[in-house]
Amino acid sequence: MERRIYFKRLGWDKSPFIKSTSYDIPIIAKVDEYDEVAECIGGWDRIMVITAPIGYGKTTFMNQLLMANPDGIKHVVAFNAYEPVEEVIGKIVDALPFYKRLFMNPSDRTGFGEAIQSKLGKDRMLLVFDEAQDYENDIFKWLRILNDRANNIFMIFLGLSDLEDKIVSEASFRDRKSRSIRLRPFPIEDLEELIKRRISWAGGAPPEPFTEGGLRRLCESCNQVPRLLLDNAQRVIVEASKEDTYTIDEEFVEKVLGGADPGHIQEPIAEGDDVPIAEKTDEEPPIRSYYNFMNDLSPTQGDIVELLRSHESLSVSELSQMLEKDIRSIGSLIRKLRGLNKNEVERKPNVPYPVIIKNGKETRVGRRQYVYSLSDNARRILANN
Repeated sequence: MERRIYFKRLGWDKSPFIKSTSYDIPIIAKVDEYDEVAECIGGWDRIMVITAPIGYGKTTFMNQLLMANPDGIKHVVAFNAYEPVEEVIGKIVDALPFYKRLFMNPSDRTGFGEAIQSKLGKDRMLLVFDEAQDYENDIFKWLRILNDRANNIFMIFLGLSDLEDKIVSEASFRDRKSRSIRLRPFPIEDLEELIKRRISWAGGAPPEPFTEGGLRRLCESCNQVPRLLLDNAQRVIVEASKEDTYTIDEEFVEKVLGGADPGHIQEPIAEGDDVPIAEKTDEEPPIRSYYNFMNDLSPTQGDIVELLRSHESLSVSELSQMLEKDIRSIGSLIRKLRGLNKNEVERKPNVPYPVIIKNGKETRVGRRQYVYSLSDNARRILANN
């Protein structure tokens, strides 16, 4: 059955499991981490570094801060990746009331700290930088100056575990860091609530079409990683629509996902940037096909893999031009792509995969630009399917 018709019969106007960070999509708040941020602000810890593995909800947590300002914060300004200093300044100014923007000179990088401090007065502003491990040192150096000259500005840097190394490498910034926080995995009960809220958001009557057992097994399948949960839920719904199934129980979820016995799921690890995997057994894991490898990716990620497969290496700007998509969107997708499909692609020493990062010679906005290529093992796997 067409998914459109299947969704309509369930009362859905869209798939509940689309991956998006728009503010209207339901989220499960990270209460402990939010309270920790609020406590840091109350204690005047002005620079916080928050890390988590891929898919643990860093961008969602940024949205949580945007939707509910921590106590004592008047303005929250969020940044994605690749913003140069000028764009950061522009967004900070735009967050102020109109009358406070008057007579500000956004081009004065050196004097901006004193200027924004005078405009804020007693108000406090929180700057949140997502994917901060991808920022250039230039932005960190400027933010260090801003931190010294604007006492009412607080900063949160969200990123993968290697973000700490980047902060440490910038000595003057390292000395100003106040707190390190690590996002914790969601418990199963919260993931079940997330699925129910999304079904309701799409127009359905949760937990239908899942049974309670089917919903529980779905949430167990993702090892407490929200992004993997959405991927698995979408795979299950696609298969259910093909089979015209309106009761998704534990057996159906097992059949689609081919998961391990729920009792053998390992708790997520506390440190490191690897997504937790099922506990090792004596049986060899099934070898997944090229179709399934590609099916785990978004359409654009699949297009990126195909382009990298046919070229020795490509930069983000080249991929952006070939795919006719926004360069920042491609940059975000390729960063996320590096953390997927660990069963299919061998990771090279100290290099995320399925792409190898190499220093390129191209420049964009005065910065060094990276180029990407598939690992040798990835090319062998794709060539054999």
